Amino acid sequence: MKNALLLALLLWANSTLFAQCSISINAPQSLFDTSITAITITDVRSLLQDACGCEVGLNNPSATVQIFLPEANQVTASLPTTFSAAAQFPYQHYPRHDYAWKQEKWGDKYLLSLSADSWQGISFGLYGLLQEKLGFKFYHPRNTIIPHFTQWPLTENFTWESKALFDKNGFHLHTQHPLELTEQLHDGTLPNALNEVKEYINWLARNGQNYFEFCLLNSIDKRIWIDHAKNITDYVHQRGLLAGVDLSLHMIQQKTFQLYTSPINKQKQITANLAWLNKANWDMINMEFSTAEFISGNRKKKEEQRQFVLQWLKDNSHTKLMGRQHVVQHKTKTAKAKNEFFWDSISTALDKERGVMAHTVMFYDMSEQHAPVYENENQQHMYRFLLTEHQKRETWYYPESAYWITFDVSVPMLLLPYLKARLTDIDSCAAHHIPGHLTFSSGWEWGYWLVDWSIARWSWQHTFNGEKQYRFPEMYAQELLPAKEHKPFTNILNLQQEYLKDSSLMQWMTAMTITDEIGIKALANEYHPRPKLSYKYIRNKATANELSEIQNKYLLRLDSFAHKALKHSRAMRMNASDKDVVGTELIDGLEITAYRAFHRAAILRYLIALNTAKTKAQKQEAQHHLADAGSIRQRAQEIVTAREAQYRYSTDRIARKSWDHTAYHFGYLYPASQLHFWNREEQQAKRNRYSAFFMNIWNVGRIVGLIK
Repeated sequence: MKNALLLALLLWANSTLFAQCSISINAPQSLFDTSITAITITDVRSLLQDACGCEVGLNNPSATVQIFLPEANQVTASLPTTFSAAAQFPYQHYPRHDYAWKQEKWGDKYLLSLSADSWQGISFGLYGLLQEKLGFKFYHPRNTIIPHFTQWPLTENFTWESKALFDKNGFHLHTQHPLELTEQLHDGTLPNALNEVKEYINWLARNGQNYFEFCLLNSIDKRIWIDHAKNITDYVHQRGLLAGVDLSLHMIQQKTFQLYTSPINKQKQITANLAWLNKANWDMINMEFSTAEFISGNRKKKEEQRQFVLQWLKDNSHTKLMGRQHVVQHKTKTAKAKNEFFWDSISTALDKERGVMAHTVMFYDMSEQHAPVYENENQQHMYRFLLTEHQKRETWYYPESAYWITFDVSVPMLLLPYLKARLTDIDSCAAHHIPGHLTFSSGWEWGYWLVDWSIARWSWQHTFNGEKQYRFPEMYAQELLPAKEHKPFTNILNLQQEYLKDSSLMQWMTAMTITDEIGIKALANEYHPRPKLSYKYIRNKATANELSEIQNKYLLRLDSFAHKALKHSRAMRMNASDKDVVGTELIDGLEITAYRAFHRAAILRYLIALNTAKTKAQKQEAQHHLADAGSIRQRAQEIVTAREAQYRYSTDRIARKSWDHTAYHFGYLYPASQLHFWNREEQQAKRNRYSAFFMNIWNVGRIVGLIK
């Protein structure tokens, strides 16, 4: 009898709590007749039910929380944004999608009203309420943090305005590389391929993004792929987003899709391929006009083909042609302008129909003084390009959130300065009213989802009760980490900024590329930071003064960075619980970055010791440095092995060798899986072999397009 009475009391208490938290979404039928809002409302209802365990109904006047969505006559999908209204050139319009919320308490009810001018604004507003106010975290396409509450957590009246800083903001998945969704995007016959792509599109919508793009490869099965592409673009449009595809006119590297492959009847091939692509209803085509990324090509011929493509698209579709300006600067060959640079011809055409994207690379922002990438002192020329072209045509900023080959993810390292650089650039773009922001994404494991997620959320400016939200690089990491981990995380971010960027230690942390070691001066371009003295030179020819400078200027800093960073990452690990999956991933990435510095220092000490050894005994003594490097690598390998068990996509696909549609035939985390570059560096030092093709994993011929 007592048990029955207790059960009845518990049921009554629970029902009372649920009644206090009943929620109603009040929406006109027109919002359910439109896929953009219908899908979102269904999704938001489900998410809220998971959070409160309560009833989330539709148009229920008795619910204690009343969420009012705009009436049909308040939604005008054709209203221009401030960006499109100001454009003095052809512009791809997208509906105004800012939104505002107001909450008032009336008696025992909470009334929330959403103001928005478009279906897209309503969708973004609903997801914004969940993420910015109710504690939902849409941090990864496969992972969402759902809060739990039994009473409505927003107890105060508030007003909240949310402004989109860009007219178009989204992500480019660089599927020339073997990333999480490369295969699913190129082969609709794979199990669950379309659903996994939709999963990512949902992540974009939930995070207020309105543009999705990926690289199309020539290894697709053209007979059936276009139907898969149509299924993808249909869903993109159902969610209120724009769909773009990245391809080339005739680029041969990395299996990129080409509009023509033979010099005979070029325009006939281009026409046929554009008509075929048009079946999928793309909003944007991001086209590469050069034969290769680092080759300018025949400017006159490229211009003729570009104009032909532009005219065809204008006559036959609504698709906007975009093109990217690479960070590479091509020197002119004329004596008069010997030391000057010219923009790639993408910026010199007279047409205004075509939009441009200013591309920057790695964890450098576009305004800083020192950014040694692609033979540049910095990337300020891209900043000038962005501001100049913005006055002439639709112009987007196009930065990276990671850089796969030999810089970070493939090593692996988690480089937090990306956060500071990307926020700095977003603020700069917003100040100059740049209308588009497209993030070049190179994979999400090892914590790189944090950079993408932060960028997505920074693309909105929130004003709560009249006060603008304060923004800082680690703000969204702090939302995910326990309070005790905030300070050590910030300390590591500052350490990486100070040591790796400001003190130029990054030149020692990267792995060597083919061009670093090729031995042919004309090809030995510095695409990422690298030491001024090669490792081969340090081992065999460096002078006492040069070795002394390395020891005093760099080795001490590597040691200092590694010890301090490891101390803070271990403090984070001590404060993390067994269930702190997010924190553990970030800690792993930060800890292995510290071990990378230790490993590099050990290898350098070995090379210096061998260089200065005069006797056999001294050479033997030097071996302990190499043994130290091996021990450090083994500890780092334990972290990699543990992390692989937590990968969100098939390890066989993203971290092993296998046939795929790319030029690589292994997953993007394959180099990290056995710490290939770390081991290679040990073997190079041990054997004194520094050929570019020693322990090489890259099929150079296939990557540059000389062989299939």
